[in-house]
Amino acid sequence: METALVTGANRGIGYALVKALVDSDFRVLAGCRDLENSVGLKKLESSGSIQILELDVSSDESVEAAARKSPDRIDIIVNNAGLMPERGNESIAEIDFNHLRSAFEVNVLGAARVIRSFLPRLRRSNRPRILNVSSGLGSIAERDSSTYYAYAVSKAALNMLTRSTAFEFAPEGITVVAISPGWVRTDMGGEEADISPEESAAALVEAIRKIGPNLSGKFLDRFGQTGKYVW
Repeated sequence: METALVTGANRGIGYALVKALVDSDFRVLAGCRDLENSVGLKKLESSGSIQILELDVSSDESVEAAARKSPDRIDIIVNNAGLMPERGNESIAEIDFNHLRSAFEVNVLGAARVIRSFLPRLRRSNRPRILNVSSGLGSIAERDSSTYYAYAVSKAALNMLTRSTAFEFAPEGITVVAISPGWVRTDMGGEEADISPEESAAALVEAIRKIGPNLSGKFLDRFGQTGKYVW
C-alpha cells in the first residue's frame, strides 16, 4: 500500500482527493492548518483510513514537526495547499503587496518547505512522486490578461520550482510534475467552474497512479496528460 501526503486536506480539492485516495486503497497523511475545521477528516481518521497532520505550510516549524510525526516512508507528495488572496481585478498600481507576499508564502515557499522536510521519507520509496498543484493561470505563454496578479505570479513561480526540482531529483528517480486540477467548484474556483471537487479528485488519483520519470518536469492536466498546459 502506498502512502500519500496531501496538504490543504480539510476542504475543497484536498478533501475530495483524500477521500478518493482512501477509496483507492492508499494510506493518506492529511495535512491541514486548522484542526478545528477538519470534522470530515476526523470521521475518516476514526475509521483508520488516514492520519491527520497539523501542517501549516507557511511555517517552517509546523512543516518540520509534521514530518517528524509521519511514517518513515512516503511515496507521494501532493502540494495542494494554496491561496488566492486578492479580488482579482486589481491593477499593479493598487494591489496590496501583502497579497503577493502571502501568495508566495503559501503557494511557492509552502511547497518548497514540504518537499525539503519530507524528502528523506520520500527517498525511501521505490516509486517517489511529487505533484505540485498548479493552474492554467500560472502559464506565462498563455497569459492574456492582468487578472489575479498574486495568484498567477505565484503559480508561475511554483511551475519553475517544479521544473528545477525535477532536474535536481532526476538522478534519484524522483518524479516531479506540475498538475492542474481543472477549474473546480470550490471557494476559490467559484460556483461557475466546470467540474466538482469529486470529479477533479477522481482524475488526479488516476494521474497519481500512472505518472513516472518519463513525465518528470512536465505541466500536466488533471488526467496526467501533457499538451493542454504550457509553461
